[in-house]
Amino acid sequence: MTIDFSQFQETFFVESAEHVETMEAGLLELEERADDLDLLNRIFRAAHSIKGNSGMFGFTTIGGLTHKMENVLDHLRNSEMAASKPIVDLLLRALDALKGLLDAAQSNETVDEQQVKAIEQELAECKPGHESVPPVGDPSISSDNSAQESTAVLRSLSIEWAPFAELFQRGLDPSQIIRDLEELGEIRDLRVKTEHLPHLTMMDPEVCYLSWKLRLETAKPLSDVEAVFDFVRDGSDLTIVETASDFSITTDGRVAQEHKRLGDILVEEGALTPAQLDQELSKQKRIGEILVEDQVVAPQQVAQALEKQQEIGKSTRVKKVEAASIRVDTEKIDKLINLVGELVITQSMITDLGEKFTMVELPILQERVIELERNTRELQERVMSIRMLPIGNAFQRFPRLIRDLATKSGKRIQLVLAGEETELDKTVIEAIGDPLTHLVRNSADHGLEEPEERIASGKPEQGLIRLNAYQEGGSVCITVEDDGRGLNRKKILAKAMSNGVVPEGVSLTDDQVAQLIFQPGFSTAEKITDVSGRGVGMDVVKRNIEGLGGTVTVQTQEGVGTRFLLKLPLTLAIMEGMTVRVGSELYIIPLLSVTETIQPKRSELQRVVGKGEVVGLRGDWLSMERLYEVFGSTPNETDPCQALVVVLEFEQERIAVMVDELVGQQQVVIKSLEQNYQKVDGISGATILGDGHVALIVDVAGLVGISRGGRSVAA
Repeated sequence: MTIDFSQFQETFFVESAEHVETMEAGLLELEERADDLDLLNRIFRAAHSIKGNSGMFGFTTIGGLTHKMENVLDHLRNSEMAASKPIVDLLLRALDALKGLLDAAQSNETVDEQQVKAIEQELAECKPGHESVPPVGDPSISSDNSAQESTAVLRSLSIEWAPFAELFQRGLDPSQIIRDLEELGEIRDLRVKTEHLPHLTMMDPEVCYLSWKLRLETAKPLSDVEAVFDFVRDGSDLTIVETASDFSITTDGRVAQEHKRLGDILVEEGALTPAQLDQELSKQKRIGEILVEDQVVAPQQVAQALEKQQEIGKSTRVKKVEAASIRVDTEKIDKLINLVGELVITQSMITDLGEKFTMVELPILQERVIELERNTRELQERVMSIRMLPIGNAFQRFPRLIRDLATKSGKRIQLVLAGEETELDKTVIEAIGDPLTHLVRNSADHGLEEPEERIASGKPEQGLIRLNAYQEGGSVCITVEDDGRGLNRKKILAKAMSNGVVPEGVSLTDDQVAQLIFQPGFSTAEKITDVSGRGVGMDVVKRNIEGLGGTVTVQTQEGVGTRFLLKLPLTLAIMEGMTVRVGSELYIIPLLSVTETIQPKRSELQRVVGKGEVVGLRGDWLSMERLYEVFGSTPNETDPCQALVVVLEFEQERIAVMVDELVGQQQVVIKSLEQNYQKVDGISGATILGDGHVALIVDVAGLVGISRGGRSVAA
């Protein structure tokens, strides 16, 4: 029987991504806490996990690179080197290469092997005494460290290891244990015990039949040798005994090497994947040749076994399928299961009542329907919570980004993160990654001044960028704030007028001027850098955020700094809405946009030339749109004094919308209108109400645009 490990590869990639994040976050902290052994151990364990798991799937290049990174980390753990900036830079570059290898393996693409080899060579040359990380191929590197190691006190260890039979089933690779031991010293004798090896035709590749005995000469402490077996210790028969070092090889070298090769091949066979079939068949053929030489099997049996294995391999060749996954806390699952149980009980009670229902039992039925409604609503909330993830997942990329930008620009930048525990829908988190990245890059490149300019203006040399997330009502607010130069009103206005965006002589408020930076192609940068300055991006940021049902606002003060506020819905699937009626039609208005409802007096209504109808509200005059005119429906009321006016807010701009009646507030499931019909201005989607009727969901941003343009959808 063979195992198709490709079905577990998606889990490997998910876990590897988590380990990579752990390593990157740890390396960024390492510069500030170079002597933190716990931090170094955490980084080392993450690298070790990737290396061990990659061997299971035959990703030898990934395993080789992480092994080289482990060696450098091991020197740091043993205080043989200090975690200087050049070493951290090297490890971060190696981590970038590792990310590329993982992405390539996941998408079945090729990688630049020369680049990987160059990184591996730099890692190999990073040893005690060479902490400066010399360039690849530097001839000045001497073998001083090797001489030091050779003169160190050596100990000779006799190691016997018989692993548990389920070794391969747990994805563990015994050949990696041997390679790890070789990194600690010199293996002077290696024997593979094959007494438990069955006939080839009876061999099960999921079972480990071999055991190993070897002698290791090393200058490393015994604890380092024991640590090699950490992942395989439980269930194994392991003996490590210190012996005299003056021993000789007691077996023929060729036989020992053949046995080692036999052990390696069997391990690799246990980790066989369909993509490696052709390569592995040649290795299995070598197994057969060795077994024939040892008179374990006959040559014809080897040929039959290989032919059978080839047929199995052909049938298991499958194309990699991308799978989206999300990790869920078991506590959430337990609560969901308990709630489903409550729902089943309530449904059973209603069914039982329905079979013998009389009008006398109507109060009982109503009570149980209310209980069913409560359970259904709680079930909905629990299911939605499964998709909720901490926004810290989106923030994790920024410490590394800021570090690289600071190095490239020569600026000193401090990044402060807050509110990482704030939860947001997984889809929203994935969608805001690029907009946030662009805002942070702009803050670092355009917002923060050069160190000399900051000192001259009385500011600290180190600039500050702050990311914060918090929940406000039914939405999540994310702020990107810097203490830089702020937006230059005169420069922005002059650029807008020269581009024809703003007519000459028009007076704009500070907020309106700040919104001009979101115009396509707008940029006031005096020079173009590889970070920003081409006028491409801010319009995309705004469009993407609004596409999620959110808003972007800017607050700035020249010479003090700039603050971007992103307001996003908690989830894209369900929203809180206010149901309004216009004639026989029902519309849903997002509750986040509703500020108040009024029934205006006659004196509060006016008509202004060029602006249409306006309604007075505590000294302000708001544009008023009659919803029946916008969407072409037939109203019951055409007099605003007899109808109701709903005040909506979008991007610090308010408009009034006239409706016949407020029906109530409810949660609605959003359905796409474009997928089922076509895009309609002023409408963001639709929902199905409890009575089966369809209600349209009002797009407040689109409605504001319609109001500005003085047009209607019906027209």
